[in-house]
Amino acid sequence: MTTKKHDLKRLSTIFTAALASDCLDHMGYRNQVLKSDIEMISGDGVMMGYAFPVKVEAVFEAPEVPYVGLLKALDAVGEDQVYVTPSNRNNGGGHPAAFWGELLSTACKHKGVAGALTDGPVRDTTRMRALGFKVFGIDTSPLDINSRYEVIAHNVSCEIDGVTINPGDLIVADIDGVVIVPVNLIDEVIARVEEKNSGENLFRNAVREGMAPSEAFAKFGVL
Repeated sequence: MTTKKHDLKRLSTIFTAALASDCLDHMGYRNQVLKSDIEMISGDGVMMGYAFPVKVEAVFEAPEVPYVGLLKALDAVGEDQVYVTPSNRNNGGGHPAAFWGELLSTACKHKGVAGALTDGPVRDTTRMRALGFKVFGIDTSPLDINSRYEVIAHNVSCEIDGVTINPGDLIVADIDGVVIVPVNLIDEVIARVEEKNSGENLFRNAVREGMAPSEAFAKFGVL
């Protein structure tokens, strides 16, 4: 699948999760935000990139050759993508393990990968934070994925918190939360975000100069 590229570096200065969510709400897509227990564990600012979801399954013994599927996925993920690992926590979930760590972050950072997202634990937190790679998860755990989960497919659709994440969807995440923008809506959402950001700047300037908030809202239509 070929994904249209956008100037993500420029957009990240205005395209916060809140703005993306507001615009999706107005378009009738009101359930594109992941649960609030998923938060930024490493990195700062806005994580923005195109979804590269993987599929994992629980295992209960060490394979003869470890990390086969994981290494294939790491080789395949590319620049401006977000590596997404669903823990299947709403479908039994298997057993606990860290789905991301510092070595994976190091490999991805130097390929230009935008970040990593999971609804499970991560590990090597201190080293990941020193690296500055953007990682979103729900918790930390020292447990390795080896002998607990196998990556069985990559760049395939997945689901987290009832939100379907398809390859190429735009993921926007910051301290406020994680928003999934469906690939077919990206262009329209970007246009709406830029328009809304312009209106918000006008609102800010107006109220700073003494205009009543109700008057500023009536004039610019944003709040």
